[in-house]
Amino acid sequence: MSISEMKKWTIIFASLMLLVLSVVGASKSYAGDKLMSASFDSVRVYYAMDKVTGAVASSVFNVTVITPKEVAYGKYDSFAYKGDTLRVISWSGSGSAPTLVLTDFDTINNSNCPGIDTKIFRCAYMTFKITVASDDYGCPWIASFYSYTDLPGFGSYTAPTVHNTICPTIPVASYDISWSENYVSHNKALRIQSTGSTVTTTLSTYLMEGGRLCDGSNFSDNDGRGAYCRAVSELLTFTSYGCDKSTVTVTPTRHPVTDKVLHDIVVNVNTSSGQPIDSTCRFQYVLNEL
Repeated sequence: MSISEMKKWTIIFASLMLLVLSVVGASKSYAGDKLMSASFDSVRVYYAMDKVTGAVASSVFNVTVITPKEVAYGKYDSFAYKGDTLRVISWSGSGSAPTLVLTDFDTINNSNCPGIDTKIFRCAYMTFKITVASDDYGCPWIASFYSYTDLPGFGSYTAPTVHNTICPTIPVASYDISWSENYVSHNKALRIQSTGSTVTTTLSTYLMEGGRLCDGSNFSDNDGRGAYCRAVSELLTFTSYGCDKSTVTVTPTRHPVTDKVLHDIVVNVNTSSGQPIDSTCRFQYVLNEL
C-alpha cells in the first residue's frame, strides 16, 4: 500500500474596483498645438510642519512635468520667505526648471493632510505662483506638485499631489485597469500550494485603453497614444484595502508613469498552519479627469 501526501492549496481572489472622478485644478485657458509656457497664479501645496523640534524637519517640494516628449522631475528647497523663488535642488528636464514663487503660507486643519501623524506634525500649506517653461511642447501635459517632509528619528510624511494643466480634459471613459496586459481582467484567482512557510508571489496591474494595453513607455507612437497613457496614469489614485485573512498580506509598489506596469503587488501567504486559506484582497483605482 502506498500513501500519497495530500496537497493543500490556498486560493486568493484579487479584485479591482474602478471609479471615475473629476479633480479640481487651476482654471484653464485651452492651449493650442504648441505651448511655450504656462503660469498658475495660486497653487496650494500642503506639507507637514514639525511639532516636536520646530526646526529640524526638512521639507522638499517635488515637481513632475509630463509632456508628449518627456517626463521631467524636480526637487525644491522649502526654505523661503514670502516673495522668494524657491531654490532648485535638482531638475531632470531638457528645458528650464519651473519657477515657484512663494506668495502665502499658513497652518490649516489636519484633515487636509490625510494620514498625517498629528503627534509629531501638523498640516500646513504654501501657496505658489508657478511658471512652467518649455522650448516646444503640446498637449497633453500635466504639472504635478507634492511635498515630502522628514523628521529624523520620528517619522516622515508625503502630502497629497496637486495637478495642474491648461490642456483640455482627457475623457477617461475608454480607459480601464487590468490584471492582464493582453485583455481587460478585473478579477484574478491566485492558486498557491501550501509549503508550511511563507509563500511570496508578485502580481502586476496595467492601464488599458479601448481594450488594449496603454503603454506609458512608448514615446515613438505617431498618434500620441503613449503621451495620453502617461497623463492618465499620472492622475489616477490607488487604494489597497488589503485582504480579509490575516495570513495574507499585500505590498503594492507604484511604477513610474514611463513604465507599462502601474503597480507590482507582492502577495505574502503564511501557510504554516497547513490549512487551506480562502482569502479575498481588494484594490481600488480611481481614474481622475482634470
